[in-house]
Amino acid sequence: MLLLALLPSTSQAETCSQTVQFIDSQHRKALDNYQPGSQDYLRALYANEDSVFPALKRCPRNAPLMAAMSELQLSLGQPPIALLYAQKALEFDPNSWQAHNAAGNALNVVEKYSEGLQHLQRASELQPDNYALLVNLCSSYERNQQHAKAIQSCSRVIDKGPYDLRGTAYYLRAKAYRARGELEHAASDDKHAKEFGFRGQTGLNKGK
Repeated sequence: MLLLALLPSTSQAETCSQTVQFIDSQHRKALDNYQPGSQDYLRALYANEDSVFPALKRCPRNAPLMAAMSELQLSLGQPPIALLYAQKALEFDPNSWQAHNAAGNALNVVEKYSEGLQHLQRASELQPDNYALLVNLCSSYERNQQHAKAIQSCSRVIDKGPYDLRGTAYYLRAKAYRARGELEHAASDDKHAKEFGFRGQTGLNKGK
């Protein structure tokens, strides 16, 4: 199998970790290169899904792998299945930040915002300097109408996070400012979001 050929013959733990990295990278390529819902997009994601099933047999009880499958199912438009995989990941490892991030994303999609926020808060506690997680957390705070916390989380991304996340952070912070009636700040952030290349749609981050 191609996936196995790409992975060196090392210890089981290293191999499983590398498998997760490979699956995540293929997932990210599909998200970056194809229009969501297009035939090419779905073809790439289903091919990725096909590589996960044998990996699950080789790496049982692997929380990051279960979380990767959860995120993949979410991209395929299957939030209930995504949530099941995330919950199973948390059974294997209650302190897996990947599993908490996946659970939070899935719960937010099914509009269980309060529960989703709890998982994203825990994920961020476990990975405090993960700026992709902070964007997810900012979005979750905004959904829960905790606008001051949304502004604080997004500001950290804007101040110190990588370039490719700042447009989304500006957009989300603008929403929080607008909800608080701070329209001048909101307009400024909307302008910055466009300058950073943000074009509308906020996808859920895998936290990489």
